[in-house]
Amino acid sequence: ALELQMLMGLRRGEVAPLEWSDIQEDRYIKITKEQLTARKDEDHGKDRFVIVSHTKTYVERQFPITREIREFLNKYKPIHDEYYSDSKYLFPSTTTENGAISNYAVYHFYSRMCKNLGIKLSRDKVRGPHSFRRNGITRVTNNSGGDLFLASQLFGNSPETAKANYYVGLDMDKAKKALEG
Repeated sequence: ALELQMLMGLRRGEVAPLEWSDIQEDRYIKITKEQLTARKDEDHGKDRFVIVSHTKTYVERQFPITREIREFLNKYKPIHDEYYSDSKYLFPSTTTENGAISNYAVYHFYSRMCKNLGIKLSRDKVRGPHSFRRNGITRVTNNSGGDLFLASQLFGNSPETAKANYYVGLDMDKAKKALEG
């Protein structure tokens, strides 16, 4: 899940609800849902993870399947099929009510990995996996000649970021070239 989050610059709430049906042929992955955290309260003794049928900005988007994403899916699919063949989720879990990993899982894995490698997480040097999202946006913007509009479409920035000119269509070939550039 961390690898795909890094490759696609996903928000942590967008990783968990990804389903195999979101993968559209060899062209793109649909991002249509997110997982929210319902904090524990008097009725529920632990945090719950609820998948909602919208993204943070309420705008569905498509992310081109790049060479790297295809390689990831090709190596991951047989593992998924061997251990979780009955799950519709790319990253299933038996410990959550909805059957998908929690949106905390990737961050906690990343934190443990850094700790085991002796890397100290701090705001001024090494940050959490969300920094991969910022890196992806920067890379797409630089490799597309400064096309912030393309970057906002790929990474799901709010329409305000696109200066109220949010474009619904997406040139998949241009986006793929920018991501692989």
